Amino acid sequence: MKERRIRVLLVEDDEDDYTLVRDLLADSPHVNYDIEWVTSYDQALEAMRAPNHDICLLDYRLGERNGLALLYEAIGKAYCIPIVFVTGQGDYEIDMEAMKAGAADFLTKGELNRSLLERSIRYAIQRRRILENLRESESQCRLLSSQLLGAQENERRNIAREIHDSIGQILAAIKFGAEDALDKLRLGDSGGAIAKLENVLPMLRNASDEARRIQMDLRPSILDDLGILVTINWVCREFQKVYSAIEIEKRIGIEENEVPQSLKITLYRIIQEALNNIAKHSKGNRVVLSLERNDSGIALTVQDNGQGFDPEEVRRRYRKGMGLSSMKERADLSGGTFSIQSEIGKGISLSFTWPGQ
Repeated sequence: MKERRIRVLLVEDDEDDYTLVRDLLADSPHVNYDIEWVTSYDQALEAMRAPNHDICLLDYRLGERNGLALLYEAIGKAYCIPIVFVTGQGDYEIDMEAMKAGAADFLTKGELNRSLLERSIRYAIQRRRILENLRESESQCRLLSSQLLGAQENERRNIAREIHDSIGQILAAIKFGAEDALDKLRLGDSGGAIAKLENVLPMLRNASDEARRIQMDLRPSILDDLGILVTINWVCREFQKVYSAIEIEKRIGIEENEVPQSLKITLYRIIQEALNNIAKHSKGNRVVLSLERNDSGIALTVQDNGQGFDPEEVRRRYRKGMGLSSMKERADLSGGTFSIQSEIGKGISLSFTWPGQ
């Protein structure tokens, strides 16, 4: 039984040549070839317009116009069907011109046999699939690059705002207090100067605390100094200081040396984003955070008992953000996978896996 079916558009104005191609393909032991035969230039363009074929076999001579003109017009109209030239006689110049125009192959009718024709069709279809995959990958890379640049700009904007609103204002107050103390010293009011400087000291401590907080948000030194497992404990403690009503249960089934260094910052960012999402959107009071090593590699799961959502809304929520797209991109770029399970009223489960770690 033939397992595959390939739809062929044959552009040929000679019935004998059509019969030759039809009979060669009919003898295939593995593939069913559905052939649509058209005899003119205009019929061929019309047939190429609809995505009904896997490949086109194109004769060079088509009355007043030739197959090269048809090939150029089809390429110009962005018809994506792969085209194999089939000519009565081999011609180097036509062969080279067809190749430059975008033909997948160039065959001579006098040398045609089933094996050669099938191989040409098979390779042409496979090359087209490879090109389509490359275009899709290129498109995804451009999208990711654009999103990365946008994320970098947003991060710079956030850092600038943090510095201006916190450290900047504190330093301005310190400057004013120090200048005031100096003025009092010049006037011989040492007691007033000391009082002003005593007021400045808490401001300096606040500035130091704010600088440390911003630095920890950028990249926590604890991650580099003590590792991901200690950092996870720290993240959970800091989270519960702010959201004391949300309980976090940690299930750690992995050793520090089993986590690749390059994956540690990814795990930190994903956990940070997941917990932020839960705080903003979940309306639950319990989180289970699991990080373990199994036969498949490293698995991270973050579950909550919140309101959940309809899985049909996942795409919409990706588009609107909610951190889901950011977590997915981090998982993808680090060689992992990301999946979501949720039902209304039954919380949400975010699962990340990194195989072969």
